[in-house]
Amino acid sequence: MIKILVPVDFSDTSKNALRYATDMFQGSKLEVTILHIFGTQSTALMMKSIDSILIRDAEKQLAALVKDMETAAPLVTFKTRLAKNYAISTISEMGNSGNYDFIVMGTKGVSGLKEVFMGSVAGGVISKTSAPVIVVPLDYTYNDLKHVVFAVGDNTLSDLSVLSPLRQIIELHTSELEVLNITENGSPDFKEILSAIKDLKPTFTQKTGAGDLNQSLNVHIKNHNTDLLCLLRTKKDFLDRLFSGSVTLKQTFNSPVPLLILHNKN
Repeated sequence: MIKILVPVDFSDTSKNALRYATDMFQGSKLEVTILHIFGTQSTALMMKSIDSILIRDAEKQLAALVKDMETAAPLVTFKTRLAKNYAISTISEMGNSGNYDFIVMGTKGVSGLKEVFMGSVAGGVISKTSAPVIVVPLDYTYNDLKHVVFAVGDNTLSDLSVLSPLRQIIELHTSELEVLNITENGSPDFKEILSAIKDLKPTFTQKTGAGDLNQSLNVHIKNHNTDLLCLLRTKKDFLDRLFSGSVTLKQTFNSPVPLLILHNKN
């Protein structure tokens, strides 16, 4: 069974990410935990009173959401969870528990007492969790995963099992896999990575340049009918620039297709 964690704030964007998750893994035995976080910790009497109102409201909205999703995806098992805490720590800790195969997040939430689920939250989750994260752009409608691009830098893998989630998705959708390298030195060694996925028969594309990585990636995936972009997060790779400060958020917001973020362990 595939187990997915989907944080929702009841915005259209988070609901869209939830629908994307069920569509992406349709045909598999699937369990989806819908997580709603309703604010930060407080001991003030007034906040406790507000909390009770927020909890009742959230429970009603979760029940309605589950009812709608069970109609749309009757073969999926849905669970719900409410948490009063900080979004980054809660989502990251649940991802690090090992109980979920993927975290699926939308790219924009709502403000106020409900956490914004992208921006600093998404960047924080990506940097702190060990679970694969799928980020769904605003208003993105699910398409069959015919062409998946795996963008790699001049890096090595600490553990070949890091690629297991990518393999799982490729095999589920019988997708075409393209390994894309945007290199700074022009001579990386991809034997380890390619040998780990050679049975998937990937194509290989290499581009040389030290310019704007976000721009290079976006241009490539737009020009090659890409349905999913996979990035390998590793501290030792030049692609780590995608995960530092505002550059992470820039890539997340600008990507025209969903992102699959895997975490190298080195």
